[in-house]
Amino acid sequence: MLETKKVFQIISVLLHPIFIPCIIAGLFLFGVNEAPWLDAKARWSLFSLISTITTLMPISCLLIMQRFGVVKSPQMHHREERAFALSIMILSVAILCYLLIVKINVSTALSISFCAVTITLINANIANFVDKISLHSVGLAGLTGILYYFIREAEAEPNIILFDAFGFSIILLGVAMTARLYLKAHTYYQILAGALIGLLSGYGGAVLSAHFLQHHTLV
Repeated sequence: MLETKKVFQIISVLLHPIFIPCIIAGLFLFGVNEAPWLDAKARWSLFSLISTITTLMPISCLLIMQRFGVVKSPQMHHREERAFALSIMILSVAILCYLLIVKINVSTALSISFCAVTITLINANIANFVDKISLHSVGLAGLTGILYYFIREAEAEPNIILFDAFGFSIILLGVAMTARLYLKAHTYYQILAGALIGLLSGYGGAVLSAHFLQHHTLV
């Protein structure tokens, strides 16, 4: 029993939603080979930038907030604490979107993906004021929705890696939902609500972002 609990705790850490931006960046930069004109050094530089802004910076902010008592635990058991964390993540990903669209502008897929992530986080934060939904479900379901958008909208036959990633994201979503239920971190309703919000926000956010980027130019 203790060993099983430890395994699910490790799974919960590894599948934490704060790592979703890194997964998206790694998939498009090193898997799908988005922006083929970029050499390996440029890809790693862009990946490092994305990781720093969307993962390292929010983690650092949360550790500082914990140090000053704003956040009591890294698990963030209370909705008020989760609202702080989600707000930091929203700001971080929004900054990245600005850089990708206005300053860097090397990958439409990355721009669409991270705009969709921003929309997903905003919807998760709104839902958080109603109930303590599972952010693990939101994150992985959001990833699934984003990947589904790119598969559905592909002009030619979609990259096989996208299909593999889509299927794998569904498996990871199931594993994460099982882990959160086993650890009694959420109820069935909170798990399923998080998955539904993530899936709809991920796909819908990608559709809206693609439409916006197609018809508007930010200067």
